[in-house]
Amino acid sequence: MPIVVREALQTDCQGIMDLIMELAVYEKMEDQVKMKIETLQEDGFGNEKYFKCFVAERQENGASKLIGYALYYYIYSTWEGKCIYMEDFYVSPEYRGKGVGSRLMGSVCKIAVEKKCARVHFAVLGWNKSSIDYYKRQGAIDLTEVEDWHLFRLTGSALEKMAAKSDTV
Repeated sequence: MPIVVREALQTDCQGIMDLIMELAVYEKMEDQVKMKIETLQEDGFGNEKYFKCFVAERQENGASKLIGYALYYYIYSTWEGKCIYMEDFYVSPEYRGKGVGSRLMGSVCKIAVEKKCARVHFAVLGWNKSSIDYYKRQGAIDLTEVEDWHLFRLTGSALEKMAAKSDTV
């Protein structure tokens, strides 16, 4: 059964949404997914693109199914310049250990190299030891261990409260 890794198309959005939900279940956070397929389509394939994505597609008996994805976007480091943030990286469990994940992550890293990005960032839940071990085997550095960086988030009323402090025109 051939597996192809390629750039995502707008027609892949339903399959990507299915994988996003699969990932959310795996991370025990399915109740936190607020994304709608229309938003995914607009944000990734509309006039202003907020992310890019690679998908892994299994082809069998003339049918195809998405079995993994890597969703990323560009960020900027004031110390090093262009970077990529890999928001999601997921392969369905039955396809793990077959090189699919390495091909997906490799595709994101290839873009980073081609675009002369200084680094690729991503976050991993602390309990996900198998993923942490995988990333370390690939040469990734755990910034919490090495440099004591912590990831923060503003949402909801805290986000609105901070936005209200703005006086920009």
